[in-house]
Amino acid sequence: MSQDENEISENISNELITLEQVRKNYEPGEEKRIIKNLVVAGLSFVLLFSSYGSVVSIQSSLHGKNGLGAYSLATIYISGCVSSLFFLSFILSKFSCKDALFYSIFPYLAYMTAQFYPNFATLIPTGVILGISGGIIWNSVSSYISQISQEYSYLTGEELGSILARFFGLFFLLF
Repeated sequence: MSQDENEISENISNELITLEQVRKNYEPGEEKRIIKNLVVAGLSFVLLFSSYGSVVSIQSSLHGKNGLGAYSLATIYISGCVSSLFFLSFILSKFSCKDALFYSIFPYLAYMTAQFYPNFATLIPTGVILGISGGIIWNSVSSYISQISQEYSYLTGEELGSILARFFGLFFLLF
């Protein structure tokens, strides 16, 4: 081995962090906190999307006059596609996963509130904002579940792939 290879090998071994060193950064009971956060996220999605799904299901028949319901839905999906293609990575680089999840709930609430005063001035703008938020909420929840899966893997020493499958399975079981 050359001198350069020895230096590289020594630097790599000095930078490796053992599992025990990682576990020292966490408080006792962190595994339970991670599971609790996962369950809270799943139940929050149940509450949010059961109400949103109900509103969307009857949108075109409830607001059929002048095609308001259909235009509103089209606005949501078109703005969701455009924002996911062009703005999603920029927006998510500015917020943490938890913050993005928290803030992306409000456009859903605004859209459902706009149903009390259905006209083009309320449903179309809230539909645009909701479409933008749709990509954010799904991307951030997936990233958040991946992050807590990795933390859980560090804490328990279990394989990351099996924890990812278990956590996504639990989330979508609740959702």
